[in-house]
Amino acid sequence: MNKTLTAAAVAGVLTAGVTLATPAESAVAAPVGKARSNVVMWASPAAVSASELPCLPTSISVTLTNTGTEPVFADATLKAEAPLVLSDTLFQTYLPPSNPAQPVTKSFGVLVPRGTKPGTYDVTVTSGKQKEVVPVTVQPMPERGPGANLAYGEQAIASSTHGNFTLCGAVDGDKDQSHWDTLTGWNDGTRDVFPDWYGVEWPTVQTVDRAELWTKTPAATNGIRDFDIQVRDGDTWRTVAQVVGNAEEHVVTTFPAEQTDAVRVLIHFARSNYSRLVELEVYGPQ
Repeated sequence: MNKTLTAAAVAGVLTAGVTLATPAESAVAAPVGKARSNVVMWASPAAVSASELPCLPTSISVTLTNTGTEPVFADATLKAEAPLVLSDTLFQTYLPPSNPAQPVTKSFGVLVPRGTKPGTYDVTVTSGKQKEVVPVTVQPMPERGPGANLAYGEQAIASSTHGNFTLCGAVDGDKDQSHWDTLTGWNDGTRDVFPDWYGVEWPTVQTVDRAELWTKTPAATNGIRDFDIQVRDGDTWRTVAQVVGNAEEHVVTTFPAEQTDAVRVLIHFARSNYSRLVELEVYGPQ
């Protein structure tokens, strides 16, 4: 068996989104038999809770590490119980020899399709003879009575999104400015190019009459300045409110009640190079 691995061979198996992880104390196992048996796998967390709201994602991390003295190629496969859907089902990676251990971790998104019955569904992770089952508990859809934020967790839409951010970052319920660019928020992906837009859409028509947004502070230098609130009307967008010269972090706009399946903020100009939102909320008549 040829145990020499070229740099090109190593580069060919490294996949996007794979990162080195901190070794888990339970991950150390004595090498036995063939090199494949030196690979140790674990999944985390041990169990997860999920929702069918598309912008409240759930994920499972799978880690592989090599406890042997020779480098190896390793893989793990994932299978979700229907109707759950995984962002990927295969994890393949190069593992350097132990000493010290160098675990490699990949995250897998778990999507809950609309209409999924609440309950517990299994995601099975397998690597060689190792197998772990991660139960995913699908929670009932929250009741949204009068005064509820209709944008929370729903599908976000945008003209573009900067690579440091996620599309769902401004409908995740997190308005903490200190979490900007680490846990939450949206930033468009086209520097000094306007207009930009960010919004939310629903699978069914909603009645809305108010939109609230939080922009990046200090708003006088980092916030959005001139923008429209628009509702989708068939294949077009119609303006229902306008703001010019904004310098505030939190902006509330109201308008006559509209029935629509999507609302967006059309940003004509921002006070920095990019359009930046921390959170967008949409409400109906109370």
